[in-house]
Amino acid sequence: MNRKRAFGVLAFGFLFVGGIIAGYLYFAKIVWREESPSVVAPLASTPEELYSLRIYYPVGDQLQMEERRPPRRKGSTAVAEAIVEEYLRGSAVATVSFFPRGARLLGVYRGTDGVLYVDLSDEFRRNFQGDALAEFLLLKGIYESLIANIQDVQDVKLLIEGKELESLGGHLSLSQPLKDLVSRAE
Repeated sequence: MNRKRAFGVLAFGFLFVGGIIAGYLYFAKIVWREESPSVVAPLASTPEELYSLRIYYPVGDQLQMEERRPPRRKGSTAVAEAIVEEYLRGSAVATVSFFPRGARLLGVYRGTDGVLYVDLSDEFRRNFQGDALAEFLLLKGIYESLIANIQDVQDVKLLIEGKELESLGGHLSLSQPLKDLVSRAE
């Protein structure tokens, strides 16, 4: 009987010590999990997390390049989205009266033929009020901004609400991608 009692005390001791260790580890992990989110660094706070984009805006009767530094994105489609979003924000220095206000990017899609499809909201078409030169410069600005920043894009095609567009302001045909349109008029 003495052996049974000693064995029981020893087993109880192991269970007691094991419980203390398990409890410590359990609570230590909970405290560690609660403290870890406050250690997260702010987004895009260092220059390495930003990158430089060249955005071309219509100014007068030509395009003017502005450098923008948005947070870094991975993949050429994500970079194209950043470019168009920056373009739609408008120029920091020039006030262009015909620039379509309220336009939003709905998506950027890459075709198998190297064409980048840029889908914009209908405000881009509805809020454009300009002549043929303004329409040309607006379209050329989008094209040049994308081509200057993304190496593997062959051409750019604009869509409005997911549909092909005949013309933005009634002056230039958008039935084809932009490369031929903007290079013919130079």
